[in-house]
Amino acid sequence: MAILKMKRIEILGLLTESKQIIDYVQRKGCVEIEDISTEENAGSHFYTMPVGPTVSQFDKFRQMAESALNILQKAVPVKSSLLDNYAPRPDLTMTEYLEKSKDVDKTMTCVYSINSAQKDIEECKADIVRCETQIDQLRVWENLDIPTSSRGTKFTTVFIGSLPEERDRGQILEELAAADPNAEGEIEVVAADKLQTCIVGLCHKDNADAFEQALRSIGFTAVSEGSKLLPTERIAKLQEKIEADNAQIAGDEEKIKAAAEYRKDIEFLEDYFAMRVDKYQSLEKIMMDEHVFVLTGFIPEKYADKMKAVLEEKYGAAVSITSTDPDDESVPVEVEEKAYPATMESVTNMYSPPGRHDVDPNPLMSVFYFLLFGLMLGDAGYGLIMILVCAIAKIKNKHMEKSKAKTVNYGLFCGIGTTIWGALQNSWFGDLPKWISNGLHSNAPNDFFSVHHLYWFEPLAYNNITRFLMLCFFIGILHLFFAICIAIVKNFKDGNGFNGFVENFPFLLVLVGVLPVLNKFVAGDAFVDTKDTDPFNHTQFIYDFLTNHATPFYIMLVVAVVLIWLTPVFTGIHDRKPVKKIFSGFLSGLYGVYNAASGYLGDILSYARLLALGLCTGVIASVINQLGATPLGGNPVIFIIVFIIGHTVNIAINLIGAYVHTNRLQYVEFFSKFYEGGGTMFQPLKVNSKSFKFKEEN
Repeated sequence: MAILKMKRIEILGLLTESKQIIDYVQRKGCVEIEDISTEENAGSHFYTMPVGPTVSQFDKFRQMAESALNILQKAVPVKSSLLDNYAPRPDLTMTEYLEKSKDVDKTMTCVYSINSAQKDIEECKADIVRCETQIDQLRVWENLDIPTSSRGTKFTTVFIGSLPEERDRGQILEELAAADPNAEGEIEVVAADKLQTCIVGLCHKDNADAFEQALRSIGFTAVSEGSKLLPTERIAKLQEKIEADNAQIAGDEEKIKAAAEYRKDIEFLEDYFAMRVDKYQSLEKIMMDEHVFVLTGFIPEKYADKMKAVLEEKYGAAVSITSTDPDDESVPVEVEEKAYPATMESVTNMYSPPGRHDVDPNPLMSVFYFLLFGLMLGDAGYGLIMILVCAIAKIKNKHMEKSKAKTVNYGLFCGIGTTIWGALQNSWFGDLPKWISNGLHSNAPNDFFSVHHLYWFEPLAYNNITRFLMLCFFIGILHLFFAICIAIVKNFKDGNGFNGFVENFPFLLVLVGVLPVLNKFVAGDAFVDTKDTDPFNHTQFIYDFLTNHATPFYIMLVVAVVLIWLTPVFTGIHDRKPVKKIFSGFLSGLYGVYNAASGYLGDILSYARLLALGLCTGVIASVINQLGATPLGGNPVIFIIVFIIGHTVNIAINLIGAYVHTNRLQYVEFFSKFYEGGGTMFQPLKVNSKSFKFKEEN
């Protein structure tokens, strides 16, 4: 499959049937509704339905249902494995949906109750924190036998507060005397620590001002708020309040747990309001009057006839299906692939959806994608884990939905590519087979794979690193060569074959002609077989071929340079441009040669990341094995613990690295040669539900 052909659909129906028609369109999920409430229709008798307040209300209800589910999950968690996330949603017929919709108000009452209980719990917890804070503040005043609000008697004045730092009664009296000899009064220390000293000061009313001034001069601070109760009485009341709050929390938690039986109903409620939000947002895009409504949009051609037949026969609507304007860039794009290339859809869409007249990049990209990913991760043990997990997910969920199946298949094919490259490099959890074959005492190559040489090459053995680097460059050249061929074919299909061929063919010559250059200046003697060469990997013939037959390759490079230089001239002549512009092409062609030299050299060298990431995974895996085997002379228990922890971290980190850099090679090196993108994603009105999917009744 490829990019689907889009049709424009126009629906004219009775206003009384609008709800049923919109519901049907939403259930089918194949029509993107176009907003026709523009200024062009402002003067007509048609109008749009103001749905803003309604949408806001429905979205508020949806958020409340979502909040209630989150509260239930914390209070009564539902245990589920990672594989359960890929289970298909249960089917629901329209009759069953309408029947469940009757209980929406009842379920909403339950949602209110859950959210209210959670709000009470949060308020009680906040109140407990406030009470505990006050208790902590009052602890230092427990020995005070008068209320903190006391201000004195008929003839005396009382000062209750604190001084900075720890002091005793004698020090305080001395400091007061030094501050004001006339400030006569009595001091009692209630409590003291390194930070503060809590005191009660008492003096005659006639001397209150002088005594207070002296106290403040040595850092006295009065209590912030007083109480008519003793500190011990206040602490007791606060503790009673905490107990009451805890009882309230316990009651609310039980109320929430009791509501867990309505979890499925609340899940349905969340989807119910999500559907209504989407539906009413679409209603804002259609035009209507007192009797009819008009809806326009886009629909893939493969669904158009069936949609037209059902709407006309079942709902009595007038439906028009017409072709879209080939030059209209507002027409959305929908891609439909088979299982293998469909795994690339998310990767492509992260870059940019294809344009209407673009080449569908997914089948083309998948040819190299898993090869590159596998080479970067490059460990057969890690690949087998990926295959096993994805295979279990597929077996456990045989009727997996398409969107979830794409993710699982992506992981499966990445695992296959990783296993193949890992086996070719004799990397099974690093060098695990070697350690096992030697009883965890060494990693000598005595394992089955090494003895029978059931692999292609080991990157770190002999002088294979440079050979590995050259392999990465060769793969990169093939990748770029394939991209340029796609660009040439695409130009021919678009009716621009001559310019496309002239502009791209020279780069094919560059990619082929550069091989002896890489052999001489990058590989050096890496392909020369010596006594230190891997006896199972003879590459002398590559060196001899690229050295002895280098002349044709260099001729290709020279021809390519000349063609790149003359490309603006050729295209100018073909496009019948003015003579002046044709001659200016000789100068712009020189700039093209510079760009080609720097650009393609950088592109080829960029594939060195295949070597870097491939070695990184294997080397770290081998180091983990050595760390596990070294302590206590290869203790199996220690080895297993280090093995599990180390390889879990290694696969997690290098999975991310392989994913990022594989995408980078696709986006920068591959897509830049032929892919334009910039398309508008097809976004039909559909049922965005989490807990069910519609099943059409007979």
